Amino acid sequence: MKRKFLTFTVFTLFILIPPVNVSGFEHIDNINDGISVYFLTHLNNSQTIEINITHTGDGNFALFLFDKRPTESFINLDKSLNPRIFDVAINYSEDDNPYIYYTSLESKIYYIQLVLIENGPDTFYLQCNLDTLTRYYLPNISGYSVSFIIISLILVLGIILYRGKLRYKLK
Repeated sequence: MKRKFLTFTVFTLFILIPPVNVSGFEHIDNINDGISVYFLTHLNNSQTIEINITHTGDGNFALFLFDKRPTESFINLDKSLNPRIFDVAINYSEDDNPYIYYTSLESKIYYIQLVLIENGPDTFYLQCNLDTLTRYYLPNISGYSVSFIIISLILVLGIILYRGKLRYKLK
């Protein structure tokens, strides 16, 4: 009798407690036309990444993979893609449901960019076989040029020194 009760309890637990099987990364987001979403991951030599994008609306998405950190979004002011992105990206897809399957040649950090080109806003579902994928935020604010900073420092120091000499002469 005890054996039957134990067997019944174990089978009931199998039914009531579902097994957890997380073997990848999923991300859901809603974006507008001309907006990019970035992700990054580290791939070892000969490791494969598989990225699949599906969406709910009529959005026209493009998916790009980079082996170097992108320093610009490659999106023009009219929300079209700059053609240089195709030279910089190591793999890309512009299908209705963009899909990338890539095997890394060297161990390094790889960057993913997803762009909604037109027919937005739209909600996308990103699925990846790696659980190490991380959302990455590329700053939209450009930095100051080094020459501008140096000229500003020279002007500020010049004004401080000039005022200091005037005060010394007045005393």
